[in-house]
Amino acid sequence: MEKLADIEWKGIIWSAAYGDLSVKELLTILKGFGPMETLEFEKPGAFRGQLSLSLSENGAKEITLYYLEVTGPKRRGSGREALRYLKKIFKGELYVEDPGIIRVKNANEESIPFWVKMFQEGYIDALDSEECSLTHQMSEAEINKVEDDIGSAHKE
Repeated sequence: MEKLADIEWKGIIWSAAYGDLSVKELLTILKGFGPMETLEFEKPGAFRGQLSLSLSENGAKEITLYYLEVTGPKRRGSGREALRYLKKIFKGELYVEDPGIIRVKNANEESIPFWVKMFQEGYIDALDSEECSLTHQMSEAEINKVEDDIGSAHKE
């Protein structure tokens, strides 16, 4: 039986978030050909998190990000850089699901304005959380209303 382990791929250490996967299974999933699994990842000194990979009906890669934490020096732009890097290595659309709510330790609602901004800047392709949902099918007015609602909720 093949040894179960973490692997380094594209400068990031990857492992199964739940259960165990072999090196071969992990590589198959990372290349977009395996079953959908939730994976943990860490780029030492930079960021870590959880995501899953799947193929859409038309064969495009879809990345669903459940958790992202900047672990290096807290400097402006680190979250953007992490998102840019993940999109680049997987060459797919990046969706964020329940940021700050599900599977996040010490969760808070302060991260929602960040995710809205990342959507507007094109770093993520959709956002789905308890507080709001954003997709590219929405009009600019609908997106602005969500942003205004989030902004006023965080000022209270």
